[in-house]
Amino acid sequence: MNNTFTNKQEFEQYFLYNLDRAIDEGWIKAYHHPLIRAASGFISDEEAFARWEDPELGIFVPNDFIPVLERENLTYKLDLYMVERVLSKMKGQDEHGIFVVPESVNLGRSDFYSCDMVQEIIDRIDKSGLSRGKLSVELSEKTIDSDVDFFKGIVERFQKAGIKVWMDNYGSGYSSLLILLKIKFNLLKVDKAFVDTIIDKEASVSGRIILTELIKTAMSLGMDTVAEGVETKEQVDFLTEIGCTKLQGFFYTKPLSLADIIKRNEKGFSISFENPDESDYFEQLGKVNLYDLSISRNDDDSLDNYFDTMPMAILSFSKTKAKYVRANYSYKKFIETRLHPYSDLIEYDYDSITPGPGYYSFNCMRQCARDGKRLIIDDLFGDGCNVQLFIRRVAVNPITEEAAIAMVILSVSDTDENDNLNFNYIARALSSDYLNLYFVNMDTDEFTEYATNGDNHDMTVIQNGTDYFNLTRDTFDFPVTDEDKPALLEAFTKERITQEIAKHGVFSVVTRIHQGDDIIYVSVKAVEVRGNGNYIIVGTRNVDDEMKARDAISLAKEQNIIYSRIGALTGNLIYIYTVDLETLAYTRYSPLNIISDMDMPPEGDDFFNKVIERIPYGIYEEDVDAFLTAFSKEKVLNKIRTQGVFENRHRLKTQGKAIYVNTRAVLLVEDGKEKLIFGIVNIDERVRKEKEYEEHIFAVENKASIDELTGVKNKHAYADVEHKMDALISQKKKTTFAVAVFDINDLKQVNDLYGHQAGDKYIKDGCAIICNTFKHSPVFRIGGDEFAVVIQGSDYKNIDSIMQDFHVSNLQRKNDGDVVIAAGTSKFDSDESVARVFERADAQMYENKKALKA
Repeated sequence: MNNTFTNKQEFEQYFLYNLDRAIDEGWIKAYHHPLIRAASGFISDEEAFARWEDPELGIFVPNDFIPVLERENLTYKLDLYMVERVLSKMKGQDEHGIFVVPESVNLGRSDFYSCDMVQEIIDRIDKSGLSRGKLSVELSEKTIDSDVDFFKGIVERFQKAGIKVWMDNYGSGYSSLLILLKIKFNLLKVDKAFVDTIIDKEASVSGRIILTELIKTAMSLGMDTVAEGVETKEQVDFLTEIGCTKLQGFFYTKPLSLADIIKRNEKGFSISFENPDESDYFEQLGKVNLYDLSISRNDDDSLDNYFDTMPMAILSFSKTKAKYVRANYSYKKFIETRLHPYSDLIEYDYDSITPGPGYYSFNCMRQCARDGKRLIIDDLFGDGCNVQLFIRRVAVNPITEEAAIAMVILSVSDTDENDNLNFNYIARALSSDYLNLYFVNMDTDEFTEYATNGDNHDMTVIQNGTDYFNLTRDTFDFPVTDEDKPALLEAFTKERITQEIAKHGVFSVVTRIHQGDDIIYVSVKAVEVRGNGNYIIVGTRNVDDEMKARDAISLAKEQNIIYSRIGALTGNLIYIYTVDLETLAYTRYSPLNIISDMDMPPEGDDFFNKVIERIPYGIYEEDVDAFLTAFSKEKVLNKIRTQGVFENRHRLKTQGKAIYVNTRAVLLVEDGKEKLIFGIVNIDERVRKEKEYEEHIFAVENKASIDELTGVKNKHAYADVEHKMDALISQKKKTTFAVAVFDINDLKQVNDLYGHQAGDKYIKDGCAIICNTFKHSPVFRIGGDEFAVVIQGSDYKNIDSIMQDFHVSNLQRKNDGDVVIAAGTSKFDSDESVARVFERADAQMYENKKALKA
């Protein structure tokens, strides 16, 4: 209390008697506290604070006078004055060439009982000529909790007018989550008490977990978050990692007057204001939770391992450099232990990244930043570890054109140089043997030329062009000798290459070219690219040493065999079988020295019967029937001759453990004899990651799929789920689910008698009954009074008892004159689609509807 006053009552009366004078004479000043966007470090918003600067009695802070005004229902005068001051400040800031960001004004509870505060604020914004989106309003959790339904209407009016509403001091009361069930805010301000736990040694782990879940909850509900009271770098780093989008506190700056803002900007030491045109870009970066892929690297369920997630980072790529935007603790630890020389670097000029370990990964990230295509790659790092990365583009800045990518380390395996080489790395290593590689469109003659370079054997685009088969064009870089040019012109035509590939699977020709002052032999080889489109890959390989050591025909033949085998097989090869098609004699190679439970001899006769004999020992029990159906000499050959390749995915047992493998076979000609080449490829890790992704697909997908009336998922969401599950059914990947269909009786009668508002309540009451019945399965509103449930998990296991209880409660509600809901269910039973399961459930529901009306 100011020493001028003798008691508290006199102190408070002073503010009441002098409020109008303080407003008229400008004693009340507006100060502006920046909110810093975590993803950019720029000021994205500001919050306005009032300070009473009395010319005689000195300075009073908000806690001195606002409670007094609130008690006497006078805060509306102060708050409308602050709105006007903020709008005036924005116009002044714009006149000084400083970006104008949205600013929030705190509103008190009594404001809305004293006047139409919503309309008063709208009128003032419109009169200023500024966009309504430039002003936000803050309501404290305590204010809203006093009358949630009333403030729900207030929030919706503001938002409908284009004014964002923030909830202040979130988590400080007891009804935070209950309020969020009814009101959707644009932003939540997390109470300072939670932020303080980050550096509280006693509450650190528990506090960090709770804070992370608060942020994730807000993010899942589509809201931005602000952490109040940020004072240390440790708090900044942690809040950035978990996806808190905005930060506010003395770590950055104290509240500033407009004069201070202009002065700091002129002197060049202020935090920059965000360009509004870049806001959407930085907003997308900030909302990525770096603990979202919360798959622990061990099986310890203790709280200490809550943040032991996959290493994840976000990087931005401009035209000349890459820089880290954010990274989680696991990623920082990985860099520190694995790539120590780079652990302190946060920005890289492209010119500083030279060929070597990690160069391939870096180029893949740059490519993803350019074209937006998601990648899963393998790479070998400098310490010998084999790293698998997932890369996806997050957003593109519309002003600077820089793009941000999220990079997740899926797995790390320590290997020595002779062990566990992955196919990705082998393919790049083998490609270094080629002078040039060309990717050619056989329909348009357009091509892309690549070359390999560096210790990491990375592929670099040299040029794009057209008219590929015209050897006389200026850009053709086969400097063929004059003696060999006629033969090459005759051999290297589109028609000849197409015929040779169709007949033998590969085109090959040897010629001589100029290389500096020397003349060397090169092999020009072309193979078809299997998949969509009509493409070939052409490679020119230096074979000068080989040609001087052996006959040219023998060399071409040997290269044809090697190239065909490598092109036929992909992945981590467990076995290669070479089978003579006439005698069925076979030879087995084991690149990884893995012995499966099939225990096939390394060589022998009667290959197909030998495999069939050993199937019960080596093939996983559930896959035996499907494998036997597909695997015979006739079926394998028919598949190869009609489709070019035989493939079968199943599980192979090794030491009793089942791993997913892909058996792949092609037909080659060696020494005038047809031979089958079988490759058994280990795809276990990839398949299991795919399954894990499928199991979490409903949690990961976050589309506009909520029914506005009931809050459950809508018919579009059901269509998406049906489409995904149909895909899984066609791949035989998901078979345990059921569908329940519901129809609320007598809705039309309720609408006709009591009006549509009563009808809406009738629908919501019925939806609540369905949701309470199926607590572990998604509920969808697929029509006006129709609902569907995709039943999974524990609901599926207890479906019979659940439906029996539902029927009994339905009869009771009918007797009580309450909501009656017709229901039907059906389980998936090897059906061709979800629609078939739905039809059975729908038919059962209509039978139930008739029975309930009898």
